[in-house]
Amino acid sequence: MNKKGFTLVELLATLVILGIIVGITLITVNGGFGKAKDKTEDAFISTLEDALDIYLDTDARSLTYEDTYRVIRKTHGSVSLYKAKENISFSDIINSSMHPIDFDDFVNPANKDGDCKSNLNSAIIEIYRDSDFVYYYQFDKEELGDNCFITTGIISILPESESEPS
Repeated sequence: MNKKGFTLVELLATLVILGIIVGITLITVNGGFGKAKDKTEDAFISTLEDALDIYLDTDARSLTYEDTYRVIRKTHGSVSLYKAKENISFSDIINSSMHPIDFDDFVNPANKDGDCKSNLNSAIIEIYRDSDFVYYYQFDKEELGDNCFITTGIISILPESESEPS
């Protein structure tokens, strides 16, 4: 009798090896999706930050500022930091003189429900300037909506302070 074919042990060994390869592939692919979402959200945040920088360069001078908010440390010494009396929103940035960002740019492609347009008027951006007339901003990601960002936290370019707000 001529025995051609595979034994049960050979078939099981092949299935185990294929299972290990598939498992490793799935783990790698899933990790790649997470990293891609993070990078996409970083690009979205970078777009918002660029729009804020353009707004600060062109329109922040028209805001009025309160007395010293805190003292910050810079390379040439300490300077006073002043907070703008008016709060601005992303709608203000869209409608500013340079139009650095458009209404349609407020969709975070990193998540399926990333539409941030509904809270453009209510998302408060705090604007600051120091005595050297360098402008800073700070805003909370959650103010653009629960669905807008994957991660939470505050986006800020405020430098370290020597004294806390009074």
